[in-house]
Amino acid sequence: MVRIRLCVGIFALLYSMGIGAGQAQDHEMVRVSGSAIVNGVIEELVSATDTGSGDMIAIKTRGTGRGIQEFCAGEVDAATASRKMTSDELAACEANEIAHSEFLIGHHIAAFVAHADVPAQCLQFDALQDVFRPTASNVRTDWSFYDAESADLPLSVILPDVSDLTYVIADDQVLGEGLRLDVQYFVDANEAMDIVAETPGALALVPWNMQVEDNKSIAVLEVGGGGLGACSLPSAENVEGENYPFARSLYFYVNRASLEGKERLAELTQFSISEASAAVIEAATAVPPSDTIYAVNADVLANADTAPGVSGDVGDFRIPPDLSGEIRIVGAANAHQVLSGAGDGLGEQLTISFGLAGTKAGIGALCDSEADIAVLDGPAEASALENCAANGVVTIPLPLGAQATVLIGNAADEYAACLTTEQIDKIWRAGSTDMVMNWADIDDAFPAQLLTLFGLPTLDIHTDILLQTGGETIPPARRDTERDFDPLYRAAAVGNVSGGLTYMSWRDYQSVVENEQANIQLVTVDAGKGCVEANRGSIEDGIYPLARRASLLVSEASLAEVNVQAYLWSLLNDDNWTALERSGFISASNLELPILRRELLRWYAEAESRYPPAGEETAPEDDSETADSGDDNSAG
Repeated sequence: MVRIRLCVGIFALLYSMGIGAGQAQDHEMVRVSGSAIVNGVIEELVSATDTGSGDMIAIKTRGTGRGIQEFCAGEVDAATASRKMTSDELAACEANEIAHSEFLIGHHIAAFVAHADVPAQCLQFDALQDVFRPTASNVRTDWSFYDAESADLPLSVILPDVSDLTYVIADDQVLGEGLRLDVQYFVDANEAMDIVAETPGALALVPWNMQVEDNKSIAVLEVGGGGLGACSLPSAENVEGENYPFARSLYFYVNRASLEGKERLAELTQFSISEASAAVIEAATAVPPSDTIYAVNADVLANADTAPGVSGDVGDFRIPPDLSGEIRIVGAANAHQVLSGAGDGLGEQLTISFGLAGTKAGIGALCDSEADIAVLDGPAEASALENCAANGVVTIPLPLGAQATVLIGNAADEYAACLTTEQIDKIWRAGSTDMVMNWADIDDAFPAQLLTLFGLPTLDIHTDILLQTGGETIPPARRDTERDFDPLYRAAAVGNVSGGLTYMSWRDYQSVVENEQANIQLVTVDAGKGCVEANRGSIEDGIYPLARRASLLVSEASLAEVNVQAYLWSLLNDDNWTALERSGFISASNLELPILRRELLRWYAEAESRYPPAGEETAPEDDSETADSGDDNSAG
C-alpha cells in the first residue's frame, strides 16, 4: 500500500499548495479533509476502489475540527471525523447551505485482556481507574484491587506504546496524565497476547479485533460501571449503544452535491458503507460497524433527507400547517407524557384525546373502530385481537421500547444478591406493612436482619412495575418506607445500612453508577428461570422480569389519514424520541430513526392505497387477500 499512500500524499501536498487542482480536471478532483485516525482507513478504502480511471482523491490531515470547518465552508467534498458533528458545526453547514450525509464506517476499540486464570470477568470502571492511572504505579501490584482473596496473585500490566491509538483511547477515559508507568510496553499485539497467556496475573490493553476475540488462551474482560450500567464486552454493537467507552468511532461526512456530481466520491462512499468494505476496514486495524449501522448507512445514502444531523423535517413527509379534527388514543398509560407532547405544535385545531383505561380496553376500542391508536404495556394476545379480525380492522404495531425497575441492595448482604419475584412482592406490597420487618420474615433462609426500605411515592410507574408480577391486578405498595425522589440519596442510604433495599428506574440507576456510589449491589431477579441481571439487552429482550414493554397498535384505516400520519411522524422526531428515553424507556437508538421513518412512509403508502379518500375510485380487492394482509400486519 506504500504506492497508494504516496500518491494520496502527493495529491494532498499539491492541494495544500494550491496547485494541481487547476492543472488537473477540477471536476474530477475529490477533496477530503479531517482526522488522521479516519484518514488512515479512508486511504485503504481509496486503494481498494481504485479503478484506474484517472480520477483523483486528495486527502488532507488537518484534524477533526478543522476538517469539519473546511467541509461546512464548502472547501472540501468530504470530511473525516473521530466524533459526531456538534450543534454549532451543524449550524455552520446549514448556514452555508451544505446539504450533507453522515456515515459511521467503523471503530477503533481498545480491549482489556488477561491471563485465563485471573479472578475477574468484568472490571468495573472505578477499578480500571484505580489500576491504570499514573498514581497506581508501584502501588497496585496484585489482584487485591478486584478481590481481597487474590492478594497473592501478582499483577503484571502490559501496554502499547504511548503514541499508539489504543493507549490514547484508554488515556482519554482514565484520570491523570497518561497511564501507569511500571508496565511492560509492546509493539506487536500478538506478542503481547502470547505474554499474557504465559504470565499468571497478566493484564494487557490491546486493539480489539476478531483475532483477540477468538484467542482461547486469554480472557477478554468486560467493562461495567461508570455510567455504563451492566458489564459489556468490546464490540461494535456495544460501542454504538454507548455501553463500551474505550473506543473512537470513525465518521465520514459527504457533501450531497459532490456525491451527485463526482463519480469517484460516489464510488468510494458506496463501497465504504457496504459490508464488502469490512475486510479492508479490518486490514486497516479498525472494526467494521454493526449490521444495524450498515442498514442505516444504506438508507441515508439512498434517501438524502433521512441523514442524521440534518435539521428540519426528515424524509418525504411534510406535516401540513392546517391540521384539524381529532386523534383518539386509548389503552395503557405508558409514556403518556411523551405521547401527549408529540402532539404539541401540530395545530390548535387538532384535538388529541386520551382514554387510558388499560391495554385490554384499548384493544377493544381499537377493534370496534372507536379509536385510532391503542397503547399497549405488553404483547397483544391473539385472543384480544379476535374482535379486530371479526370487524375487518387491520392493525400495525409500532414498538416504543421498555421501562424497567431495578433493585439496589447493600453490597455486604450476600443473601440479597438475587430475589425471586415472590419475595419482592412480599417485601413491597401493602399487606406487608408492619408485618414484614425483618429479612427472616421474607424467607427462613434469610438472616434475622432488620429490613430497611427506601421507596418511591406509591403512585409511580416503577412501583407498579416492581409489583406487576404479584398477580393479574397490581397491588398497592406498602407505605411504611422512607420515601425520597432522589435516587442518589436512596442509593447512598442503602450503601450505609445493612439490610437496606431500594428500587428505581434504569435511567436513575445509570446516574447512581455515574456517581460511583460505593457499597451497593444491583440485585438480580428470579422469575422461576434463574437469576437475571438488569441490563439493556435483558430489558430490551424481555428476559428481565421487572420490565414493561410499551408499543402502539395503529388502525391501518386511521394510518391513511393525514392527522395520524403527522402525529406518528412527530413522535419519531429526534426530540420526542429522546424525551422517550428520558422517561426511562430503553428503545431504538437515534441512529435507527431514519430506518423507522422510512418504514413509516411505506406504511403510509400502503394504508392510502387500501383506504383512499371518499369519492376516489379504486380497483376492487379480493377479500381473501385483504384478510391475509390483515393477518400479516396484525400484532397478534
